[in-house]
Amino acid sequence: SSGINAEYGVVPDKSVQIRLRDYVITTVFAEEEPQQFQDDEDEEAKTEVLIEKRRVLASFGKLIAYNIIEMRLAASIFAQYVKSYQDYGDIVKHIMSKARELNRTKCMRTQLLSLEQLFEELRDQNEGRIDRSSEEWTKIKDLAHRFALMAGVDNYKSRQAVVTFHREGIIYCLLRNGPPDGNPPSNIVFFDILAETTFKLMDIDKKGPKGLLAFLEEQLMREGEIPEDEIEWGPLRTYKTALVGSMQEPYAYYAQPMKRKMMGASPMPDVKRSRDADYMVDNWQTPGGSGNYVQ
Repeated sequence: SSGINAEYGVVPDKSVQIRLRDYVITTVFAEEEPQQFQDDEDEEAKTEVLIEKRRVLASFGKLIAYNIIEMRLAASIFAQYVKSYQDYGDIVKHIMSKARELNRTKCMRTQLLSLEQLFEELRDQNEGRIDRSSEEWTKIKDLAHRFALMAGVDNYKSRQAVVTFHREGIIYCLLRNGPPDGNPPSNIVFFDILAETTFKLMDIDKKGPKGLLAFLEEQLMREGEIPEDEIEWGPLRTYKTALVGSMQEPYAYYAQPMKRKMMGASPMPDVKRSRDADYMVDNWQTPGGSGNYVQ
């Protein structure tokens, strides 16, 4: 454990950390029964429930910020960023911001893990296949793009973290349970996700002698000859094109506020949050941190 959590003298056992994480997931992000809070007179009760859930999530975020809970365990929290944006997006974003302050590379590794979890969950739901034109797949790609934007505007500061994200992502895409059999690896479609984040890479890290293109070709050597025209290998071609080409970032689109409609959720009235509830989010103080939450 690091000096940050050592000064508090509390380092929970890994099993305790996992139970805490699971409690947050089931308490905060579990879907409510449709019959709850249907009447207007229950609006205040609904608000109080949301405030309490926000407190739970913010408290878990503090454990991440103080390095008391292992950062990788926040992957399933990061995965909720788009899906639960209206109610919890500010807190999840702040947790990721504090995680980035602790360690940029660990933060991006955790974001990569969250994307892998969403990918595997979607694939399992569809009997091992991914519909690349589906709304669910588009949402995961959108989340990957937003993760990349959160790396910051200074590409030099985030350079190592972004390259690590891609190198480990490439390895994940080409994972096999056995030797090559002529078929693409089962994770091949994940190259679509990586392609969404190539705009954060510097040119030398894409095409340099030790860049990602060279690393990719090295990893592909064990695959043998790859058919250029087979549709199953399409995501690999998409990723290679993204590395070779010059992708411009559509900031105008992503600067727009996220709409609840795009997340597949029904409209919901604005919730009045208590001053105490927001104080828990806005006043995290971490060693070496910048103090109050300003985004």
